Formats: sequence, C-alpha cells, structure tokens
Amino acid sequence: MLKKLIAIAMAAALCCGAMAACTGGEQKKETPNAVQSTDNYRNFYQIFMYSFCDSNDDGVGDFKGIISKLDYLNDGNPNGGNDLGIDGIWLTPINPSESYHKYSVEDYKAVDKEFGTLDDFKTLLKEADKRGINVILDLVLNHSSDQHPWFVKACQEVKEGKLDGYAQYYHIVKKDDEVGSSTYLRIDGTDYYYEANFDKSMPELNLSNEKVRDEIKDIMKFWLDMGVSGFRLDAIKYYDTGGDDGQEFCKWLVDTAKDIKKDAYIVGENWSGTSQIADWYSTGIDSQFNFPMSQAIGTYETAVRSGDANKLCKSVKSWGETIADKNENAIDCSFLSNHDISRSGAALGKNLQNEKMAAMSYMLSPGNPFIYYGEEVGLLGSTDNDGSYRLPMPWNGTEWENIHLPSIAFSIAEESVVTTVEKAQKDDNSLLKTYQQLIKLKLQNPEIARGKITDVIESGSDNAAGYVTKYNDSGVIIFYNLSKTESAAVDVPKDKLEYSGIAGQVTAQDPDSNGSYAQATLDGTSLTIPPMTVVVLK
Repeated sequence: MLKKLIAIAMAAALCCGAMAACTGGEQKKETPNAVQSTDNYRNFYQIFMYSFCDSNDDGVGDFKGIISKLDYLNDGNPNGGNDLGIDGIWLTPINPSESYHKYSVEDYKAVDKEFGTLDDFKTLLKEADKRGINVILDLVLNHSSDQHPWFVKACQEVKEGKLDGYAQYYHIVKKDDEVGSSTYLRIDGTDYYYEANFDKSMPELNLSNEKVRDEIKDIMKFWLDMGVSGFRLDAIKYYDTGGDDGQEFCKWLVDTAKDIKKDAYIVGENWSGTSQIADWYSTGIDSQFNFPMSQAIGTYETAVRSGDANKLCKSVKSWGETIADKNENAIDCSFLSNHDISRSGAALGKNLQNEKMAAMSYMLSPGNPFIYYGEEVGLLGSTDNDGSYRLPMPWNGTEWENIHLPSIAFSIAEESVVTTVEKAQKDDNSLLKTYQQLIKLKLQNPEIARGKITDVIESGSDNAAGYVTKYNDSGVIIFYNLSKTESAAVDVPKDKLEYSGIAGQVTAQDPDSNGSYAQATLDGTSLTIPPMTVVVLK
C-alpha cells in the first residue's frame, strides 16, 4: 500500500510538473509542482548538537534550539516559503557523555541533560514529523564510554576473577591473546587488557556476544518505537576489530532494525576506499557515505576546480553501477564535508561560485545528499583542531561569543563566519538560495534522486557533459557546463530519452546589473548552457 501511495504521489508530480519547454530559444515559464518525499530518499541535514542553536544561553546547542529553527529547515510547504527545504535530519550523538562531541556513550537509552530532556526530544520528533522531516540518530556501537555501567561492572568483575559476566561485553584479554594491530590497555590491578583503538576512554564492544546484541536490539527498539526513522552507524569499518566479523554483525543489525521498523533507514560511516565501501553494501545496509567523492580531494570538488564535467558524470555513473552490483537497493550518500573534515567553504577557497558549483554537483547526484549544517552559508573551518569543523551556526553572526568549543580561539570562530542566515535569506545571490533551488528542483523531479543512470552524454568538451537517469517510466537528463567563462552549445539527441524541454536550471553565475541571470535555451535538440550552470531536461 505504501509503495502504491508513493507511486501515486510521484505520478502527480510528473503530471503537475509542467516543464519550461524551449523552442526557437523562447522559454515557457511555468512552475512545476514540488512533492514532499514519503520514502527513504531524502535531502538530509547533519546537525552537530553542541553547535547548532542554544535556546537557553548556557553555551550549548539543544533540542529546543533545533525546534526553534525547524521552519528554517522546512516549513512544511514544499512549494513556498523561504526555508531550506530539507526533509531529513541526522543528529550527532544525543546520549549522556562527558565529551562535548558525545561519541563516548554512557547510556544508550537516555539523552544528555546538556541538550534537554527526553520529553524535549519527543517534542522535536513530533514537530519534525509535522513538517515531513525524518530524524535519524547517531548510533555509536563500535565502543562505549569507559564510564558506561557495562564497562565499570566489567572492570570490577575482572578484578574479582569473574570473566563470564560483563567482561564478555568487551574485548578483554590477556597480553598473549591480543588480536592483530589493535590497541590494548591494562585494567588497573590486573593482568588483563581491554581493546581501545580510538581513545582510552572508549573501550571496544564485543559485537559477537549475544548478550551485547540483545542490548543493541533493545536500544534500537527504544528509539525506533519513539519515532526515530533510523540510524547513522559510527565507524563501521572498525566493527572488524578484536576478532569480530564486522560485516556479519552489520547484516544482523540491519535485519534486526528492519524487523522492528520495516522502513528503518540505516546509513554507515565507512571511511575507506571504493572497493571496501562497495563490499559492505552486500550486508544489505541502505547507505554509506561516499568518502571517495567527498572532501577537498574528492570527485565533486576536484571537478569544480578542473571544470571537468565529463569525468564527473562518468564517475557518478560508475559508482552507482558498482554499489548496485552489491545491493540493488543501495542509496548512495553524497556530501562535501562533515564534523571530522575541513569545511568545503575553506577547501574551495571561500569562493562563492566554486561553492555553488560543488553544491550543484553533489546535490543532484542520485541518492541522498547530506548537507553539513552551515555549509549552505559558507561557514569555514580548516585547522588541525576538530573543533574548527564544528563551530557555531551563524544565525546572526554573534553565536561564537556564547557557544565556545574546546581549544578554539574566539578569533578563529569569528573569522569563520562568511555571512549569516539572516543576511543569506535576503540575498538572492547567496549560497543558501542555490541550495534552496537545488532541493526544490529535486522535489519537482523525483527521478534525480531515485533514478539509475543509463547513459553519459558527451559534448566534445570536458567542460560540458550530462547523463540520463531513469526512474519507473520517467527520466531526466542532467547536463552540466562547469566552464568558468564559456557557454556550451550542445546537441542533445533524443535517442536515449524523449525529453520535451527544460524542467529547471541552477547557475553559479553572478547576476547582471539588472539582477538577471543568464538562462539556458533549447532549440530542438540544440542546448545552449551558460558557464557554471546545470540544466535538467525532461
């Protein structure tokens, strides 16, 4: 029944989404209808809890702060308003922890009091749902905190000579039994060691242990029953340490989550190369973050610098085929930066046009894009200190005076603000407006996220290229001109897709003196695209 409703909604989008067709260089201006997503294809927004919005001036972001900004993220109307338009939120860990990032969990079924109460969180879920926003939580299972009751009891029991209780929850061994290249630390007063690869305060869980799996099942049910839509799994490649079979555990976790909630969405962080990421899709996991295409040296930002649209299109097509070979239902997760990586604004030289082109490149790739909070307003951050990647969201530009991250100078935080949300919402040429346009274009054309790329269309120039992507009985052509200076005149034959006209376009160009932007035109099959512009044919 759900699939039928989705199909009806998509069909409505196709019928109502009248295209801006072009003949003889003259465009028909019509507004296609945007349809809110009802499946797991979403435009996600990553919120680093500590830094997003502080509602009570205690210097820490919180649930009430997020609630107060939901209308900025999505006001519930996909066809109007001045909201960003996202329909998925990933919250970094919300569980109790002594660390500011909360990746050392002390209680998996509670929220950190710095962020508010469990009732506050439930209100957040309710308000997000009203706006069509799915919320996924960061689930940190590779390790717990050394302050978690499981580990505290494990250490007590080891000292008492008891090894068949909570000691089994962790990789606790004698020196001669240490596994591979893992890091082990001695439990005080004993000759036993516990595995801790990230930090001494983060002991590794024994993911092969049935009691641990029972605990994890209970944890997932707790949150899924509450209304959470799924989980972002932290550091899944480290599930293999200590002798565990990481992929077997991942498959168990995915199957278990979907037994609890059929449409639970599971995305894994696997900071690895293409072959390793592709291999993990055989576990049935819905998504993994596309690290090879992200970051300063990744496919998207490299394409922007080089202007090579041909290579970009071929890479996106090839990757989609690679992961589909492992899991036909795989949903790629594109991104530019996150809480562990230098922000894209810094990596792209604080250049507005480059940032817009990078947004065009990853936001229109098939699958689910993840926008890191502040990316839409060019927030910077690129020092060796992780805190510089997690600076306060610049709502009005003074947040850094209140929310202060460890070891980050006030001057760094202040200098990282390029513009504010308040200013960007009033500026038609802002990066924020580009993100709004891209998300609206995707909601108007469901094929962009859900389709499979069938063909790459070359132009004879590396600067201009596109691809055909098909979904159900419909399809679109996404065509890029990544040249900084030259328009592209391209013949786009209809043998791969019988398109009718231009469904939409987004440009990174600045407006002219009259505030107008250069427009792509279509005359028959002859497409002319201005520099730094992407066009959707349908």
